[in-house]
Amino acid sequence: MEIEIRYQVEGLSKLNLPKQTNLGDCMIVGSGDSYVAALIAQFASNHKVIGCNPMDIVLNPEIAKNRRIYIVSVSGNTKANILAAKIAKEQNVRTIAITANPESKLAKSCDEIIEFQYKTTGIPTSGTISFTSSMLSCLSLVSEVNDLDNLKMIYRETKNEVESLIDDDDNYDVLENSSSYIFLGDGILFPVAIYGALKINEVFGSKSFAYPLEEFYHSPIFSIRRDDKIMILGNKECGTRTNNRNSLYDRLRELDFSSCFYTNCSSSNNKLSLTEMLLKSILFLQLYVVKQAIIRRVKDCYFLQNKDILKLSSFFIYDMC
Repeated sequence: MEIEIRYQVEGLSKLNLPKQTNLGDCMIVGSGDSYVAALIAQFASNHKVIGCNPMDIVLNPEIAKNRRIYIVSVSGNTKANILAAKIAKEQNVRTIAITANPESKLAKSCDEIIEFQYKTTGIPTSGTISFTSSMLSCLSLVSEVNDLDNLKMIYRETKNEVESLIDDDDNYDVLENSSSYIFLGDGILFPVAIYGALKINEVFGSKSFAYPLEEFYHSPIFSIRRDDKIMILGNKECGTRTNNRNSLYDRLRELDFSSCFYTNCSSSNNKLSLTEMLLKSILFLQLYVVKQAIIRRVKDCYFLQNKDILKLSSFFIYDMC
């Protein structure tokens, strides 16, 4: 997993990304990490594009009418995606598969294929470069993605930030024993927060949740416990304590709750583009999880160790008719 995170530094700039599409009739569909990629594209398009789950189309085929449906799946073998493609075509809708597997069932079920390729270790693990590759493919449909030259600097800077956080004894003592993780993010960082929660589920088998920051205040805040880790993602007003995110951070710390505020601004004072800010936040979450796993001497992701649950998950994702 750590190696595949590093592969992103060189690999992402070599992606053959699709051109921007017409936003008015575009819908991007995905499950799991791919659903996060679809939501990021939705936010990046100022909600002109719809990002949704394949079951939204299965349960309500009418939403597919008069649209072009982009279906995102790394493997191309997710049953719900294949079914959504079939139902969309019954609505006389053009379907495009965004996949790393052009020979997959999904690819063969769609009218067009957007293939993305990435370097892998060949060992199953929690998705990192596979996610960023599919995310950038979706993002390029709604926004310009031509600013990947600074990835080496962004990776080095983010790696140092993660190591500084984990080396903090006060933070790490709580991190190691957290009962659950809560990720908070406004706007386009909300789907990034979902991605962080998914990585905690997959790597550690721990309970993990993601909320928009404003929604957190209305009800989920009452569920927090002293041994929870609350991660707040931000992207503006770098270095200040006056904005809403940092205010929550400070108040939680005053009440002796374990919280972390991470801003994806550059410490070098270079203004980052939307793409760079997204990748910096995503790299932070990836490195945060993998560095903790190494410190804890985790030998494999939890989802690979628990064979019975993995079999159950795979049945519903790939095998169930």
